[in-house]
Amino acid sequence: MGEFTIIACRACGYRSGRIRWGVGCDDPRARFLPAHCPSCAAFVEVDLTGRDVLNEKFTCPDCGSVVAFTEHVDHFECPRCQSHDISLSQDGYW
Repeated sequence: MGEFTIIACRACGYRSGRIRWGVGCDDPRARFLPAHCPSCAAFVEVDLTGRDVLNEKFTCPDCGSVVAFTEHVDHFECPRCQSHDISLSQDGYW
């Protein structure tokens, strides 16, 4: 089941929007992950539905720049101040 996640920085106050993370409960083919966009200096939601994760480049839905997936929660760093004092909070299921 997928969940909405909000990523926030305790150091500078950065706060992402609601990002879908995981596999949809209504449609298990739908997959989303958070990623870091270096151009926007933000965490964004990337749609992986029907995509080849190993061979495709993924872009920011806002600016079109190539994004970097954050693979492990303990490696999250703030896209604005690079602090590792990040909190993740769940904000419902999708």
